[in-house]
Amino acid sequence: MIKPNTDLFEELREGMDIINIDKMTFQKSLSKYVKISNLSRKVSKLVAGRLVDYRKGWASILFTKICVISITLKKLVDHDTGKKYALHWDFSSAFSLVRNLMECYQTFYYLCIDNISDDEALARKKLFNYHDFMARGKLFYKIGNEEVNAEIKERLISELESTNYFNQLDVKQKKHYLKGDTAFFLSREEIEERIGNSKNHFKINYQLLSSYTHSYPMGFYRMLEADRGTGVKTEVEEKYTAFSLSIAEVYLSLAIIDMLELFPDILDKISKQEIQLLNIEYKGNL
Repeated sequence: MIKPNTDLFEELREGMDIINIDKMTFQKSLSKYVKISNLSRKVSKLVAGRLVDYRKGWASILFTKICVISITLKKLVDHDTGKKYALHWDFSSAFSLVRNLMECYQTFYYLCIDNISDDEALARKKLFNYHDFMARGKLFYKIGNEEVNAEIKERLISELESTNYFNQLDVKQKKHYLKGDTAFFLSREEIEERIGNSKNHFKINYQLLSSYTHSYPMGFYRMLEADRGTGVKTEVEEKYTAFSLSIAEVYLSLAIIDMLELFPDILDKISKQEIQLLNIEYKGNL
């Protein structure tokens, strides 16, 4: 049985609070993050090649994507780019990767982990299928004027409407989802609350990460006077990079814990030291 150590995990979550950024050091954040990233790769390999139901199947796929992002982030921040770029610092790109990792974990939790009825889980999957079809159709139409296949569209709508969860929505909501522009029944803030994270911390961090992902004015105004964003190592670059790693560490840890819940046999194949990295309590044969 896996049980999060509340005090230790809340201490870990403090790393997502921008107020604590001045307490962070790059080397300490990197060291902790690298250990968690290495553990995620180990877990991913232990899960590979299994025949499972669709929720565990998508969990395996999305966890793989989370691991890939985490490795890319590690290569960026530990300057694993060859001697020519060894001194290149870029917290802005780290922010973009962390936002990607954050969003991937939200999808992972929403589709595979959230404690909901089988009918609601199926409705979420059917809406994903419909959104995928519509998004691809709109893109391919722009590329080559290929019309959406009406027969497939009607079949996917019928599958979505076969769920009780979708049918209990009001007419306005149904119309909204059938436009095919929305993949989730919940907002990102609502998903974060269900995960157990602070909604306020998420909104602040998401806005901050997005400012650099999209190069909003906040992402480059005052760049020189704030001593950041020029590729040179500065105190600001180090602090912001450490902050990005602290956020990534939380989501990566949550994803690993969820995978251990889905595939409990893995627990017998990882060490006590690795369990301690996750700030959880486990009563088993380690």
